Amino acid sequence: MAITPLDRLLEYKMHLLTDSRQPRAYATWWQDLTTAAFSAWFFGGLILDVTAHARGWAESFFTWWHLAFYTGFFATAAWIAWIFIRAHRAEGRTGMAAVPHGYGPAVIGIPLFLASGIADMIWHEVLGVETNLAILFSPSHLTLAAGGVLIVAAPLLSAWRRATLAAEPEPIPLEARMAAPALSLGYITTALVLFLAYLVPHTNSPFAVAAALKGPHVFEGFPVAGIVFTTVLVLALAVMMTGRFRLPLGFFTVAFAYPAIMAGAYSGFEYGGYVWIFLLSGAWLDFLVWLIRPELRRRRDLLVLAGAWAVPVWAAFLISTGAATGIWPATEIGLGAPLVAAVVGCLFMLVVQPERRDAVRTVPVEPSPFDDVIARAKAMTANKPAE
Repeated sequence: MAITPLDRLLEYKMHLLTDSRQPRAYATWWQDLTTAAFSAWFFGGLILDVTAHARGWAESFFTWWHLAFYTGFFATAAWIAWIFIRAHRAEGRTGMAAVPHGYGPAVIGIPLFLASGIADMIWHEVLGVETNLAILFSPSHLTLAAGGVLIVAAPLLSAWRRATLAAEPEPIPLEARMAAPALSLGYITTALVLFLAYLVPHTNSPFAVAAALKGPHVFEGFPVAGIVFTTVLVLALAVMMTGRFRLPLGFFTVAFAYPAIMAGAYSGFEYGGYVWIFLLSGAWLDFLVWLIRPELRRRRDLLVLAGAWAVPVWAAFLISTGAATGIWPATEIGLGAPLVAAVVGCLFMLVVQPERRDAVRTVPVEPSPFDDVIARAKAMTANKPAE
């Protein structure tokens, strides 16, 4: 029987799927950064979609904000596919050998997102458009989120694999090398802020927060619960990243940019103050990480980081709420909520580091300015003449 062009095409596709068993390569820093740039388009469309829901714009599956969202997905998917094709053409790689380290989850995420997008379209056309809290629990939306996160996480996972396998870093400045992982971490956090919006106080209007905290008879716990949860989330991100990488100053500021915008989008940008507080909390975390240099084997650093981040950030949040609405929280709540967040943050750090470990870190550690200040204070105390 004659071999048809379709037979040859199928044979070639099977060849591409067969692993050539070459050692997997690493994506270059500029490939990771390009993936992060396309992901900005992808998740930027998501922010537009969330804004449309919040503002009550005419909604259906076929809207211009859905167009931005899905074209961003296709652009990102096409770019990742090009990375695989380039590896095949340049080095003859096939199967998983053509997939750079860290990009394996994207291979699952792309078809998952595509199938979920089709399911979401059918859901909208048959059952209508979800509203309010139901949006965050729609099965098609949850699988869209899972697929999207697997895609946009590629640059961060790429850097993570380099660090895990102790691969030689590329000879470029640290800021350039960590730009893509910072953006990637930001996209992942953006998805968390959206789908856990009921636990992130920045996603609420200041009037809702102020009314809940006014006390003593109308107190509702959702803002304080959100304050505690967000503290633990931020500290977990800080511990995870500082425990794995040497971070440049500004890393968390970049990582918090998209989540801050998403927090504003969830309420239709009703109040921009919360967006700025979220972003500045990332800048404050950057400063503390630079000053303290927290290490997973030093409890003191972790405890100082928890308290020093939580108290001023949530004090600023509560002050901005009162200033925007004229409704100030009950004195006990206004003073106690940041302290409770700090205490819970410290407890979380003790869980992360319950006892001193002598394991050697894989990431080189530079002297900390915080250590220098402590050493000078001890020297001055020791040299003080006895009275």
